Amino acid sequence: MYHDMELLYCVKAQHSGYKKQEERMKKLLLVLMIALIASTTLFAQAAAESVDTFPDKPVTALIGWSAGGGADIVFRAIAEVFPKYANGQPLVIQNQGAAAGVPAITEFMKAEPTGYNVLHWNVAHVIKTHMTKTAFTATEFEPVLQVVASYNYLVVNANAKWNTLAEFVADAKANPETIALGNAGTGGGNHMASLLFEQATGTSYIHVPFSGGGPAITGLMSGQCDAVMANAPEGIANVQAGQLKVLGVFSDKALDSIPAKTGVDQGVDLVLEQWRGVVVPKGTPPAIVAKLESIFKQCIEDPAYIKKMQELGSIPTYKNGADYGKLVAFDDARYEKIVKDGGFGDKYTK
Repeated sequence: MYHDMELLYCVKAQHSGYKKQEERMKKLLLVLMIALIASTTLFAQAAAESVDTFPDKPVTALIGWSAGGGADIVFRAIAEVFPKYANGQPLVIQNQGAAAGVPAITEFMKAEPTGYNVLHWNVAHVIKTHMTKTAFTATEFEPVLQVVASYNYLVVNANAKWNTLAEFVADAKANPETIALGNAGTGGGNHMASLLFEQATGTSYIHVPFSGGGPAITGLMSGQCDAVMANAPEGIANVQAGQLKVLGVFSDKALDSIPAKTGVDQGVDLVLEQWRGVVVPKGTPPAIVAKLESIFKQCIEDPAYIKKMQELGSIPTYKNGADYGKLVAFDDARYEKIVKDGGFGDKYTK
């Protein structure tokens, strides 16, 4: 009997101990849950405050083309209004135009995904990934938005012997590989435009690559080439100054800012549209990407930017990150086929 009572007492004591331990565990879990909720709330508030104050230092825009080219002109126009929408912080333009921007873009792959490093991205870079082997793909980076669209055109010195696209093509057919046709860099968009122009007209040229659209225009004016396949706004200021003339613009309709008939109107069935946009490293926080999109969207909707682009033959064009990403992917597939079918470059021919 004594042993039974002792056993019962031990069981009750043990049960009581378990109950107290259970209560302590419940209290501990409650404290942990409260702490977790509090820390999550604080983290969310800190993140929101971080986005609200972004940027709190200069943002650097890397451009894989030389100063004075189309990319440079467009992004400097954005930089002029950028502080108005970016907490007063500037957009610092960094030009690295060697080898059609490939070394610069390769280096950009190492950039921290903080939102303070952005990259100019255009169809020329997409084409380059198919013309030759590169460390990056066309869809390597996170798309932020498209900022402009433009068309290629053929430009020559004002005193050149050709006054129309038809005259230029006729001369090229009669004298193959004697006309030196400049472009912004081997394997880039303007080089591809030149190759497609050759294909569409049955002509052939001496292709002269430069380190960007600006240097190509300078080369034309200094006699290093006879003509340049350019992309707005390259050389338009020189056209307006009477130093150069445009023989034809490869758009689907005439443009008020470019004094020339379209290629289609002159018997060349060719439309060459290019786009420019902003991308950032993969892994950049979505909230920061969204903030950058908002800032750049306000920049390209600014009257000063719109006026500048219209004066220079470019069309301010907004596509959000998702739609811009689809455009990049579409042109990636499109130019892969064009390069393969045309036997251009060396990536698919070796």
